[in-house]
Amino acid sequence: MVNDEAYRRELDYLSQYAHDDWLGFSVVSGAVGSLLGRAATFEEQLRLLLRIVADLYDAGARPGALTESERAPFLPWHSDKAGALARIAAEVDAHSRLPDSGDVCWFTVP
Repeated sequence: MVNDEAYRRELDYLSQYAHDDWLGFSVVSGAVGSLLGRAATFEEQLRLLLRIVADLYDAGARPGALTESERAPFLPWHSDKAGALARIAAEVDAHSRLPDSGDVCWFTVP
């Protein structure tokens, strides 16, 4: 069970990060680990990860890819919230672990 206050602090930090910069997946994965601890199962980690991503989406952050373009350095995915969550769940499941930055996507407020 995740402490609501601790969750809110982590989400606020991640949301501010996504508003200021590109938020790497490893930072989100780290928040999941911090909130759940080492004994959490992969299923518990994935469930919390998707909760965080959903809340970030609601806060305006979008998943996408970094590019080499100076004019458009971030390319957001063209999908709705449900599509983004499904894609992230499938990608994470394929890794069988919480991925590092760049393995699935980055987040930012475009």
